[in-house]
Amino acid sequence: MGDEEIKAAVADAGPLIHLSEIGGIAILHIFDAVHVPHVVWLEIGEHSKNISKEIHITNHNLPELQISEFTHKEKLEKLHSGEIECLYLCRQINLPILLTDDLAVREAAKSLQITPIGSLGIVIKAYKNGKISLAKAERYISDLYDISSLFVTRAIVELVIEQLHKKIES
Repeated sequence: MGDEEIKAAVADAGPLIHLSEIGGIAILHIFDAVHVPHVVWLEIGEHSKNISKEIHITNHNLPELQISEFTHKEKLEKLHSGEIECLYLCRQINLPILLTDDLAVREAAKSLQITPIGSLGIVIKAYKNGKISLAKAERYISDLYDISSLFVTRAIVELVIEQLHKKIES
C-alpha cells in the first residue's frame, strides 16, 4: 500500500459500515470509483442511504454460476457470499484493490494477487494523499476503535497513530 494513486476499488461491507458509523464515508473520495456486488449492497442495509449520499457506488449484479465455479476453483468455500463476490468482482473488472476488514478475506485476496485495504488503511491513505488533516485522521482512527463496530485493539490504534506522526517527521 504505497503512495501511488489508486483510481478505483471493490468494497466489502465492513469498511463501508465502519466508516459510515464514524461519519467518515466521504474519505472514500480517495478513489474515483467504488464498486460493490449487489449482495454487499444488501448487506450494508440501512447504512446504504447515508453512504449513497456521500459517495457514488456502482452496484453490480453478478452471475451465480460463474461465482460458484470461481468459489470452487479458488477454494473459497469458507468465505461468505459477499466476500466471495467481492473477490470475483475484482477479477471480473480487473481491479487489484479490495476494501475489507476481514482477516480471512484479506488472506484470500493476497493469494489472488489482490491488495486488501482495511478501514484503518483507508484513513492512512486519505491522510498520506492530503485528503484529510492529521487531526482528522487521528479522530477517525480513534473513532474506529471507540465508536464503530470494527474489532481493533488499542495497541493497533496507537501504532497507526504513531505511523501517521512519522509521515510528518519524514
